Amino acid sequence: MKLWLQSALLAGLCFAANAQLRNVMDSTRTVELKPVSVFAKEKSASQQMVTFFKANDAATLEDILSRLPEIAMIRRGPYGMEPAIRSFSDGQINVLIDGMRMHGACTDKMDPTTIYIEPINLENLQLQTGGSGFLKGSAIGGTVDMKLAEPHFQDEQKVHGAVNSGFQSVSKGFYESAWLNYSAGRWALRASGTYRHNSNYTDGNGNEVPYSQFEKANYSFSARYRYSANTYLKADLLADDGWNIGYPALPMDVGNAKARMASLGLENEDRSRHWYHWTAKIYANQVHHQMDDTHRQNVPMHMDMPGQSSTLGAFAEGNRSLGNSQNLLVRADVSSTFLQASMTMYPLGEPPMYMLTWPDNRRNQAGASLVWQWHADSLVTVRVSGRADIVNSHLTSQEAKDQVSIVGSSESRTDFLKNISAQVSRKFSQAWLATATLGYAERMPTAGELYGFYLFNARDGYDYIGSTTLKTENALNAEASLAWQKPGVRLQMNAFYSQIANHITGVVDPTLSTMTIGAKGVKVYQNLSNAMLTGLELSAQVKLLTKTEILSTLKYTHGVGNDNEPLPFISPLKNITSLRYLHNRFSAQLEYEATMAQNRINKNAGESPTPGYFLVNARLGYVPACCNNRFSLQAGVENIFNVAYREHLDWGNVLRPGRNAYMQLKYSF
Repeated sequence: MKLWLQSALLAGLCFAANAQLRNVMDSTRTVELKPVSVFAKEKSASQQMVTFFKANDAATLEDILSRLPEIAMIRRGPYGMEPAIRSFSDGQINVLIDGMRMHGACTDKMDPTTIYIEPINLENLQLQTGGSGFLKGSAIGGTVDMKLAEPHFQDEQKVHGAVNSGFQSVSKGFYESAWLNYSAGRWALRASGTYRHNSNYTDGNGNEVPYSQFEKANYSFSARYRYSANTYLKADLLADDGWNIGYPALPMDVGNAKARMASLGLENEDRSRHWYHWTAKIYANQVHHQMDDTHRQNVPMHMDMPGQSSTLGAFAEGNRSLGNSQNLLVRADVSSTFLQASMTMYPLGEPPMYMLTWPDNRRNQAGASLVWQWHADSLVTVRVSGRADIVNSHLTSQEAKDQVSIVGSSESRTDFLKNISAQVSRKFSQAWLATATLGYAERMPTAGELYGFYLFNARDGYDYIGSTTLKTENALNAEASLAWQKPGVRLQMNAFYSQIANHITGVVDPTLSTMTIGAKGVKVYQNLSNAMLTGLELSAQVKLLTKTEILSTLKYTHGVGNDNEPLPFISPLKNITSLRYLHNRFSAQLEYEATMAQNRINKNAGESPTPGYFLVNARLGYVPACCNNRFSLQAGVENIFNVAYREHLDWGNVLRPGRNAYMQLKYSF
């Protein structure tokens, strides 16, 4: 009861919330609880949250994302968790790397784009929701854009970097990382590498969770060339290799997964010109993914399930001052993505059977966004945003066309997507800011929803088949926020509402036979009439004197689908509060995380009630007075009371890790 009293007090405090008290052009938010200026230099409230959690060197990107008020993580295993923005996920949102599209190659969503970024090569995180969530691609739920760390020009020290090594007890896991920055003259270079090795972890009941191990290596290289005082040329290379990756909630694991990305960009920033900032970039990426069941026991029939994706793309965007307190942001982008996945089954004593699960398909996209912002006076700001996309989806091989023709049309389709929003912000004083946003957005069905062929869903136990006649899904989004800020105190409240039409979901077709052994039946993707999502997010960031800081967030979402049934994958009320104390060379942090039970479930989606839980974590940091303060030590205990728990978005009712002691040693130079 004490915890929930604290949460209630937090809710009361957050009734006055902080937002950006800025008058600059806004089209995204740099991990912000409220959309703010794209090129604002000061840190937003949410970016400060990212910096706060990133201070723990043991944190993964998934740990950081899960602590933001707008985001929850769908977990099929300890690796490769999928982000959801206000319960929108998969094709309903965009997940980008530096503005670039990248598509996973796994039909079971084992490889979301977020797994290719490590905190060590993350510069910042830009998050868009509601009425501004479609600026970098048509989407009804929002956008997460992970900005890669850039090489920095140094006047005095040409070379600097850091080496990090850590261990965690719950999975006997090792973490090694290093980054290096070099600059000389017109050149700046940055390289980074990360290696993770985790064995099976132990849950709060003391049981080892089988198939929860993973091993991966991630490495990146960036080069930046100063062409002139205001113009830079930048090249990025990113590679990620994973192997022996277990997924305890799925019937298969991952033997290996490889991703490669390259880009070349040009950027200019000159505040004295009308076009005061612009950037252009071309890029390419490729993903290969191989599911594996050779290490599973009692497999009815061995299967090979490889998949691949490749994307080519380019974009250009710029900010222009129109005078009279008006600004314009323009973006144009194109991309082409190829997807293919297959399954080969090996029945005992019979010839192998082969089929395409993602029949060879390509999606070509061209779109443009425009944001006009007007500062009517010192108190009122108006912003109007719009985007249009032309998307062509088609099958690329005769084999794919023949297979899809069994259940639907194999003809090419071209869709025109429309997105628009309006936002008004009003200052009531130097501390108070209120904002209201109303928008309409559309999104394309995914390749799985269009062309998927007997994709087994371990969550509900059904095979899924795509439908080429699906309509585009659309949503009417409304958001209101109230923010309050004083020196050392940031408070914010966001309320949101989404009405979804042509909602895409799987519907049982009793006329079809299953392909997967043990499947309950077959579902075909269809458009239902409507669905609704609404919720509330509260945050408070308070500095007490100069040594203590409190950061607390509270989030709640309510979803209703067709026939007033609860929408699946809706997280219950959740509160995370951290208290950090800093004194000279020492830091200490106490953190609690609490979630209410979720009893509003959708049984048709394979959900079951999830009990609430309460966790306590403790973290310590120390910088020894030697070696010019180049060494730092971090240690901590997570889930101190060894609670046996799971979150509602965790597949398969698999318990999360129990008590975990960790230690990190860092050397900077």
